[in-house]
Formats: sequence, structure tokens, C-alpha cells
Amino acid sequence: MSVGSSTGFNLSSRALGRWISAVGVALVIGLINSPCETKGPETTVHQTLHTCSQELCTPGGCRSLPNLDADGKHACASLPVDFNRFNAVSGTAKAAPRVAFAPVGANTFALHSRPTATKVIYLDFDGHVTQNTPWNSTNAVITTTAYDTDGNPATFSSSEQANIVEIWQRVAECYSPFDVDVTTEPPAIADLVNSGGGDTKWGIRVLFGDSNPSPAPGSGGVAYVTGFGWNYQGGAVDVPCFVLTAGVGTNPKTNADAAVHEVGHTVGLSHDGLYPASDSRHVEYYLGQGTGKVGWAPHMGAGYYVPIVQWSKGEYANPSNTQDDLSIITTQNGFGYRPDDYSSSQSGSKAFPGTAGPTSFAVNVSGVIESPTDEDWFKITAGSGLIKLDAVGGPANTMLDIQLSLYDSNGALVVAANPVDDVIASISKSVSGGTFYVKIEGVGLGNVLTTGYTDYGSLGQYTITGSYSTVGIKGAPVLTATGDLFYGIKAAPQPINPNIKVADPDNTTLASATITIQTPVPSQDVLSLTANTSTMGNIASSYNANSGTLTLTSAGATATVAQFQTALRAVSYSNSSTAPTTTPRKISFLVNDGVINSNALTSTVTIGYYYITASYDAGTKTLTIADNGSVVADNAVSVTLRGNVISVEGAGGTRIGTSASSQQAVTFPFVTDVKILVNFTTGNDSVSLVSLKSSVVTLNLGDGNDLANLTYCTIGALTVDGGPGTDVVQLVGTTTTTKALPNVP
Repeated sequence: MSVGSSTGFNLSSRALGRWISAVGVALVIGLINSPCETKGPETTVHQTLHTCSQELCTPGGCRSLPNLDADGKHACASLPVDFNRFNAVSGTAKAAPRVAFAPVGANTFALHSRPTATKVIYLDFDGHVTQNTPWNSTNAVITTTAYDTDGNPATFSSSEQANIVEIWQRVAECYSPFDVDVTTEPPAIADLVNSGGGDTKWGIRVLFGDSNPSPAPGSGGVAYVTGFGWNYQGGAVDVPCFVLTAGVGTNPKTNADAAVHEVGHTVGLSHDGLYPASDSRHVEYYLGQGTGKVGWAPHMGAGYYVPIVQWSKGEYANPSNTQDDLSIITTQNGFGYRPDDYSSSQSGSKAFPGTAGPTSFAVNVSGVIESPTDEDWFKITAGSGLIKLDAVGGPANTMLDIQLSLYDSNGALVVAANPVDDVIASISKSVSGGTFYVKIEGVGLGNVLTTGYTDYGSLGQYTITGSYSTVGIKGAPVLTATGDLFYGIKAAPQPINPNIKVADPDNTTLASATITIQTPVPSQDVLSLTANTSTMGNIASSYNANSGTLTLTSAGATATVAQFQTALRAVSYSNSSTAPTTTPRKISFLVNDGVINSNALTSTVTIGYYYITASYDAGTKTLTIADNGSVVADNAVSVTLRGNVISVEGAGGTRIGTSASSQQAVTFPFVTDVKILVNFTTGNDSVSLVSLKSSVVTLNLGDGNDLANLTYCTIGALTVDGGPGTDVVQLVGTTTTTKALPNVP
């Protein structure tokens, strides 16, 4: 909700009357002596028109709550839901989810819309105590209970969790054009506060639930304008905004609409209302226009009762506010639009992602229209038959009104789809074969002064599915045998999928391949390939960190299918950070034969530590080192005699312990006849013993290609069992009384 003047307590009776009519309960402390009368008649629910001076009814103004102004910022309360009206509108108007976008996260409380972003919108559903903030000028403590629909706030039922996921989806959709992460995972307070200097991480906490005492009784929510990342009095606490159950209930749509609105205030936006020039009357919240699936309202009005709620710059009749929402969001808060995901031109378009079949290609692609000028283009190499494509917007709170267009190889329009009564689009066209191009874009509708809207806010997520014939054209390459990687923190580059298989029904050579991290962290993620001309021919590679894409090319498209298979198996992932973002990376593989893409094969890279345990038994004088038996346990450990202690250190991604609090090194007192037992079961393990004196050393290295280095050690009995795999044992300056090395290498 927007910010008004800084007069604070000097509100007229007209302004107070508008507050009472619009919110239902007024904070009236200090609001007396009114120079302006309430004269206007009531119109729609929760909207009252008043005549008053321009000074008090400035277009774009809003009610400022008394006693809460701080650091030049105003706290403003938003419109509650008229539940009679909400319950009366159709399910279409409530915008039920159409598509279940897969959450990026492990569970309900670890959802991320854009985990690589440094700015966050944290949706807090599990309760919070607000204190030592500007909200506490009257109430020292405000307690917000957890989001609750069943009367038991202590636990989250499956239906409550489903609601939370839907609220997250809806808010994430509305902020999907921007480089900001909408998350349900609690960030550190420091990551919500802009501390200045070199700080790059900040955001806002949005509280959902019953807040007592309420910071704005009778309203739907409340926020501080320009409070995004607010460093209040040194940033020891963050300053949240509120979505109030008393005002919006527990319905996912009303909660999401209120959250988008309140966060809009924190990023600097004001209310979208009405200011008819004919009589200077002011309606603070515009409820929108149009009906059915194309009913529209602005986010900074009140969008509870329509399905399409968009960012606006007042492009409707008699707006009270012509503020450019998109410009303010992307230039005043430390983040801009998210990077473009697909080419905005026909000439730069790539083939549709999807799955190749024997006679057709199944299209399945998701993307985002990020800005009013963005278009996404795709290329089709079709055979004789039907091109059928269906495009839908985001999973819920769809902002994108889609136009889908098909062009021929000369750039001439073949067919376009943009139904006037819906925001989805479908194409079904029989073709004789050839090259075609598909464009998806956001569009407006009808007359903006009556029931329509412009294309300004027609942004957000989309999914295109469908198929086209490949009859009569060269068959597509086929990728099979997906594989996943556990990558140990600080480890060397590791092959992502060493089992991938490449086939092509009618080609012996291929032209190129792309390996793409779907949500890369440019400062951390690296894809690489070490070229080997004897096994990979002339395949060369280049990596774009910003897009997370490794491109493999063969000059003249002369590298064979087998050489590309070898290269893809050797493509490796590494992470340059010692404290990386641990969100699993989805990595897609795609090859092209010069005409058509293969299916996309996806692998998952999970980032974390390999865990081992190290313990010393004083009775038997035995130091035992063991892994956790995991199939991803590529352990690396060194045991070193330093003075009167033995140090056991995890190298690379190995930590000693069984949890995130595990250590990199532990020490034990040195005993002259200590026995060392290393038991590793799986993985490519590395064991290093340095300057050690031991009566017995037993190394059981298990499956995998293992390495044991013993340097300047004095050992009574040495036993090394490398187990299956190719193993190496190196003894440098090491003396032993007895030695047994079965299965090495």
C-alpha cells in the first residue's frame, strides 16, 4: 500500500472516515480536529468516495498509521477481504492453480523460486515474535502465531502444507519476472538487512497468521513503504510486514494477494485507486474490471475477486496513481529483472526442449516472460503432419496473458492464437514439413478504459507442451541412462553422468552438445571437459558461467556418436566456493545432429560433505576410521603424527562426524603401539599416512578406485585390501616388518 504525506496525526475527519469505511476498524489515537467533511456516497464494498482538498487526497496517497512512522518511513494498512463477495465469486475468479510447477526445495519449508538470487522474500508461516522494531512503538511484543486452518497451530497438517505451497506458488509467480528469491526457508537475519558497504544480501520477512496485538486492526495486512532490506538501528533485527488472518482468512489466494501487495509497499509502491476528475472523489483501492477468466486488477489495488492481478502504471480510467511499478521494483531495491532464459529473436532461437520419438517430437518447456519487451522464440524442424502446441501461464495468480504465434522459414506468420476470453493459447496446424518458428509473448486485452488491460504487466511463468511430426526428416539423436552425482564440498571436478548413452538412428556423427545447469550460481558452479583427441576427436568446449552452459562443438560436425558419448561421460561439475549454495543442481544434457535436438536428459548434483567417523579405544589402543557406508562416500583422509598427537584430517569434501556440525580434523593422544584400522566400504577413497609410528595398520578400502599413500612411516604389520576396483599403494620411505597387499591393484 502506498505512502501518504508525512503529516502523521493531522488527519481530517474525511480521511478518518475513509479509514473507517475502508478498513472497518480505525486507529483513532490522536486523530481529532477535522477540517474536511465526509460528503461522498458509498459505492462498492470497502470503497467510499469522499470530496476533500487535494492536499489530503493526493493521487497515490494512502492512510498512514499513527505512532508508527520511523526513519521517514510510513506504515500503511491494506484492505481486508469482503468474504461475502469473495465467496460469491466463481472458482475461475479465484484463479485455482492450473499447473503444478515442481518446487525447488526439499519440503514445504525449504521452497525457493530462484535460489541463486541474493535478494529474498521470506514467507514465514511458523510463527514469529516481533520486538525492538518500529512496530513496537506501542506494543513491546507482537506475537504472530503459525498459519493455522484447523485450530492446532502447533503442527502443520497435510492440507495446511498444501495451502502453504500454493501461497508460495502464487507469490513466486507474481515476483517471477524479477531476480529475487521467494522462499519458505528461513534466511539469517543478516540476509534480510541491507547493512551497506559490500553487503549484497537483503530482503523482507512476510508474516502469515494471527498477530497479537494486531499492528493494524481490521486490515488485510500492513507494511512499511520502502522497508525492503531496512537496516533499522543497526540491523540487529529485521522489520517484517504482516498478512493478517483476521483480515484475509486462510484462503491461499487472499493470503497471496495480500502478501504480494504488502511486499509491493516494501519495494516502494503506492496504492492503485480511482480519482475521477469530474468530482475529485478518491477511491483508495481499485478492485478491477472485466469478468470471467480475464477479470483484471492491479496488485496495488485489491485483487481478491479477479483471476488476473498484474503490476501497473495506472493504465485504466481515472487512476489515482500512475507510478511505474516495474521501474521502481527493478531500480530501487538492489535487484532487476531476472536474466532472459530464451532468445528474444527469431534469428537466435534454439530448438524446443522435449523428447524425441520415432515419428514425432514431444515438446515440454517452461520459461518466463521477464519484461514488457521480452519475447521467447523457439525453432521447429518438422516433418509432414500436425504441429500442436498448448501454452499456459504460471501455476496460480497468473499474470501472463499469452499470445502464441507460428511463423514459416521466411518469417511470415502462419497462425496466431490469443483467445479473448482466456489467458492461455493453443495452436494446431497441419504442415507439409520444413523449418518453423514459435513466439510466445505477453499481450493485453480490449479497451483499457472499460474492461481490458495493457500488455505492461502481462509477465510471468509459462509452460508449452505439445508435439510435432518428424516424419520424412532425419531422426533425432537419443540420450539414455541418466545418472546423479554427489559432489563433496571442496572436491576436485567430478564426472556428472559417466553412464550416459548416445544413439542416433541415421547419423554416424553429431554437431554439438549443450550441458546446462538449470539454475546456476555463476560465482560458484563450473562445468568442464578435459579434451582428449584420442577418444573425443575434435570436440572442443566452452563454458558460460552466467547461463551455466557448457557447449561442445565439433568442427565440421565430424566427431562421431561414440566420441560425443565419451565426451558427455567426462563432463564434470565442480564448485569453487568453500561454503556453496547447497540447493541441488539440475543439469540437462542435449545433443544435436546438425538438424534436430535429442531429448533432454537430466541429472541431479547434490552438494554436501562426505562423512567419516574417527574414534580411539584406549583399552585396545586402536584408532578406527570408517565411512558411513553410503554409495556416494568418496572419502579422502590423512593421518599424521604431529608431536605427541595423531591428527586425523578430512581432505576435499570429507568431514569427521555425521552431521553438518562435523569437523575437518580431530586429534588423539599418541601411544607408541597404537593400532590403526581404516574401514571404507564404497567410493573412490584416498588414505594418506604421514610420519606415523604404529604397531599395526590395516586399510580395508572397499569398492572403487582407491589410493593409499604411506610416507616416512614405521609400521609393524601392514595390511592393505583394496577390494574391487583399480587401487594404488605407494610407500615412500616407509619401513614394515610384515606386509600384505591383496587385490592391489
